[in-house]
Amino acid sequence: MDTKKKMSNRDKMMLFIFGAILIVAAAYFLVFAKMNEKRSALEAENTTLSQEVSKLETMEAQKDSVLEETKQTQLDVADVLSKFPAEVRTEDAIYDLNDMYESISDVKIESESFNMNQLFYQQGAVDTDTTTGATANASPAPKSNPASVAAITSDTPVNDVITAAADYTGYRSTVNVSFTSTYDSLKKVVDFINKSKDRMTISEISATADDEESVLACAMTIDMYAISGTGEVYESPNVSNGNTGVDNIFRK
Repeated sequence: MDTKKKMSNRDKMMLFIFGAILIVAAAYFLVFAKMNEKRSALEAENTTLSQEVSKLETMEAQKDSVLEETKQTQLDVADVLSKFPAEVRTEDAIYDLNDMYESISDVKIESESFNMNQLFYQQGAVDTDTTTGATANASPAPKSNPASVAAITSDTPVNDVITAAADYTGYRSTVNVSFTSTYDSLKKVVDFINKSKDRMTISEISATADDEESVLACAMTIDMYAISGTGEVYESPNVSNGNTGVDNIFRK
């Protein structure tokens, strides 16, 4: 009897210990393991947030210098844009060709053709497909910005400087001109276009010498550029001193 009783107590003790082990194991797997997983996830999230906070603190520390750099960049952009006319019309192209003809000897213009106001750049929302180089064939629509490019200075608030650059539209007008010229005068024509205040470039040029090689038959494609949205106002060319007539508008 005593032996059986002792065995029974030992079995009870073993069962109690085994049950305690099961409870601890269940608590570990059901509670502690999930808590460890959650802790690991929180640690990873904390690490990410700490990196983001560090990044934001660095950005905040650099805020003033970044704004100043942004403003200086926009001032540089404004300086470049201020060199472009707000609009180029056919009369501007004719006036420039006449000015070239009047100022350079041995140049005789034979023919001209004009393809005005081809839309080639627009910042922001676009209603016209600019990728195809669509031709507007009309004067650019005037735009207004809070700050005129010409009025921007180092004292202009940064937000106004940035806003002023928000709605630019670029136009390219193509002028094809045929003329005869000597070699020296042709160089002067190139120099005239290169130094023009109206932002002209030569995209194509050809020159063929005659049999005597004293006169060149020249064909030139001139691109003229304008940018609207800068706050600049179009000014018509002053042609009051120009010659008039129906025979040859370029005749001296």
